[in-house]
Amino acid sequence: MKNRLKELRQLHQWSQSDLARELRVSRQAINGFESGKFDPSLDMAFKVANLFNVAIEDVFIYEAKNSMQILVERVKNFFGFDFGFERFAEKAIDAIKFAQNEAVRSQESQVEPKHLLAGLLADATTTSAQLLRANGATLEIGTNEHSFASGDNLKFSPQSKFVLELALQVVRVQGKKSIGTEHLLWGLVRLADTNNMNVTDLFECYKINLEALNHQLAEIV
Repeated sequence: MKNRLKELRQLHQWSQSDLARELRVSRQAINGFESGKFDPSLDMAFKVANLFNVAIEDVFIYEAKNSMQILVERVKNFFGFDFGFERFAEKAIDAIKFAQNEAVRSQESQVEPKHLLAGLLADATTTSAQLLRANGATLEIGTNEHSFASGDNLKFSPQSKFVLELALQVVRVQGKKSIGTEHLLWGLVRLADTNNMNVTDLFECYKINLEALNHQLAEIV
């Protein structure tokens, strides 16, 4: 994978050893990342981006045949995944349907992270809803017989696509068979980690303790 890691490191006047200490990895790992001999894990990519205070795509350049690019292409819009619904748990599908219906109800043109978060809270029996409630969420999400029905196939905003890409990636890396609501929630939390103030403010609006939620998710996902 091509990247700007060496360029960013030199801008900070750091040696490979300096960067290795900051990221708590070996110098050989940094050399491997910079040379493209091997790709960093998703968590490591986030650490690098956060360290330099830039977006992941400003560090790592995804080429046409790169596995991450393939994932991005898979998440063009809902119902457009190359591998279909069989990879999603039923509750995760319901959460996404609710998010789409909520976007329609709000008269918005695409599904935003706020709609996804509402979808993850809509069914109190889901892992995501239980985690969110346990960490401060008190807002009740109204539902009816049409809330989880298939409706308009709205496109996802770039931020929402990013959340879905992360959910796909973590399941793929772990070798799990299905994507659950907890993986979608994990993607939302990771989006907040990128210093996305809109999403961070969204968690605060719901009165959710993001730090505590992050720790609990780490034990589950």
